[in-house]
Amino acid sequence: MSYKRFFFFIVAFSLCTFASAQEFSAKAKLDSAQILIGDHLNIRLEVTAPKGKPVFIPQLNNKILKEAEAPFDWIANSKIDTIVNNDHYIFRQTVTITAFDSGSYVFPAIPVFVDSLIVAQTNPLFFEVSTIAVDTTAAIRDIKGVAKVPFSFHELWMYVKEYALFILVGWLIIGLIIYVIWRYIKKRQAQKPQPVVKPKPKIKPHITALKELEKLRQKKLWEQGRTKEYYSELVDIVRKYIDDQWDIGAMEMVSSEILDALKNTEIHEEVLKKLRQAFSVADLVKFAKYTPLPTDHDIAFKDCKEFVERTVEVVVSG
Repeated sequence: MSYKRFFFFIVAFSLCTFASAQEFSAKAKLDSAQILIGDHLNIRLEVTAPKGKPVFIPQLNNKILKEAEAPFDWIANSKIDTIVNNDHYIFRQTVTITAFDSGSYVFPAIPVFVDSLIVAQTNPLFFEVSTIAVDTTAAIRDIKGVAKVPFSFHELWMYVKEYALFILVGWLIIGLIIYVIWRYIKKRQAQKPQPVVKPKPKIKPHITALKELEKLRQKKLWEQGRTKEYYSELVDIVRKYIDDQWDIGAMEMVSSEILDALKNTEIHEEVLKKLRQAFSVADLVKFAKYTPLPTDHDIAFKDCKEFVERTVEVVVSG
């Protein structure tokens, strides 16, 4: 029962209809079709997609396997490698699993999504898990001593889950103490006479945004492999500009809400389309672990800069 449930779990989880397309393909391959109990098994995934169509590959984890009652355990997912092949991208990733019961297993097909539609899926994989043969004719030997095993991240995570309540209470107490000390210091500072400071002239939002964009470009974050940080700062600069320019609370909105709010302005549809594309790539990077190409970084930056430059004089129309 667990095999069938897990085999269909990922597809059922998506709640989407499969959309066949020859331009997309996905395949999976095992390192070995047979392992011993407790050994690690690597599944190598490869997805091919045309340029300009960001794909989403679901990431396996312990929560998904537990809900699906999977007969094997998840170990790790490698970073998704991106290879350019003419007009297509090739995405490669290795998923590592293990099993602690002997028998026949099925690693299910993994769907690939574009805009909530399944455009391809990997082939299911079959493998065997066997036990270590016991030599009943061998002499009885003493039990081996306790072996020292290095402390792993998985063990740390299990420890945190077990004592999560105590850890949370501890952090709350520490936070409360820090807050009380901070309030006391602020109160003491408020009692001191404050020097009169003349307010500085307010800088126009587009000037501030363009300066911040230039600072971000000079940081060269994505060149250093800090892609997620790059897109977070890029989107935050645009959000702050929108908030200051039209006072629509963009800092507290998600991307779709911001774009809906901007429909009440006189911004040209072409400019909104480019901003929507930049937001889409940023959301995929931050929430779906998508790895864009270097050209995608430049396009997103130019689209955001163009949005600021072409909306300086735009006013709210409704």
